[in-house]
Amino acid sequence: MSDLSQATKKSDVIVIGAGPLGWACAQLLSKEKIRTTVIAPECGAGAAHWASQGLGVFWPSLNDPPTRAVVAHGLEMAQWLQDFCSQGIAVAESLLGNQHMHRLPTYRIALENHERVELKTACQLELGLTSSALSVDEIYTEKVDAGVMINSNTPFKTQSKSSHLPAWIAAQVMRIEDSKDVCRVHLDNGTVCESEMIILANGFHIGDLQPWLAHMLVPMSDVLSIWRTSIPAEQNAPPVPFRAASGHVAGLFQPEQISTGQWVWRLKLSGPRFLLPQAGAGVDLSAHGVDAALPKKIEAWVRKQLLPHCAPLLAPDMNSEYLTACANAQLEMQHIGLGVDCLPCDELPMLGDLGHHGRILGATGWLGCGWSAGFQAAALITEIIKTGKAKNLRALLRPSRWRSGLNESVGGVTGMT
Repeated sequence: MSDLSQATKKSDVIVIGAGPLGWACAQLLSKEKIRTTVIAPECGAGAAHWASQGLGVFWPSLNDPPTRAVVAHGLEMAQWLQDFCSQGIAVAESLLGNQHMHRLPTYRIALENHERVELKTACQLELGLTSSALSVDEIYTEKVDAGVMINSNTPFKTQSKSSHLPAWIAAQVMRIEDSKDVCRVHLDNGTVCESEMIILANGFHIGDLQPWLAHMLVPMSDVLSIWRTSIPAEQNAPPVPFRAASGHVAGLFQPEQISTGQWVWRLKLSGPRFLLPQAGAGVDLSAHGVDAALPKKIEAWVRKQLLPHCAPLLAPDMNSEYLTACANAQLEMQHIGLGVDCLPCDELPMLGDLGHHGRILGATGWLGCGWSAGFQAAALITEIIKTGKAKNLRALLRPSRWRSGLNESVGGVTGMT
């Protein structure tokens, strides 16, 4: 992977954004010997800075219970969206290898009766869930294991030859232009870069560069917190990824050694967003400080609602002493912060042509699916650039659905010339 502080002003493809989608696009395009430049302010913090952010989990399915996707989009589309995420884990494996990612069982936990009904129904519809081997009726296992990041601070290596490594520019993109012949990207340092194609991989901020999409993307704030628990753990215990509260909570338990030499469980938690001030669609709290009451609310929810259900995950052969440890666990907050994702107004993700001439591609709106969806989206975007179309891309996901009334077939993108 290149660590260039400057790049030539001309390249085949410019990727705007250096998160999982942008990073994966750069790696896949470089493997195809396509000259690629990644532009984002965070490039200066390391080309793969995203690897140490968030929970560190590639989820194998949609964040919301699969039954909700069935209600919104039908059984076939719900299954396709599920498969999209699991396929993204395979793409990640091909790029990261087992040096940086382990495949581990992941669980769905029902905390309330209606959640138990949702998960049981999803299991009956064969939507990626199966009854857990833990023999607990509120816990289900995903049929596809999650990918969990390890050694995320170790530099990632690529198989590409040095002449085809992506270049990285730490800068802010001010505006983009596309025509039938060329794309131009204007940076805050006065530089203008040219390319045949542009990939918008900056998530919710796609609307900043393509204003016609701004009113289509609904912000959704979330909270990430990290807690040290008093629950004893085995030194060599594997991490435990899970989701709960109808998808409003995603978490990862990891063993951690404390100053006394003992090992305890550390909990990374995304959500619950329903505890945020003004929580819900249309709220962007990313520029706000954390409300002083929020950590206490989350701590109380974790202790009273979540942890009592987690004992079977952390110690399948648990005894009454361990149950007591979970029920009476103490929590010490190590980090808390706010972020924002987005949901398209029709609740379907976007992937495909975002411009007027077939030279601007992008993806966004995979709320809560994160890395796995980003890597699979990168694979399809790479296919579009190579061939002009992606054979497995559903037309319903194309951004042009708001312009064409869904009358266009998948294709019609310029591709590399």
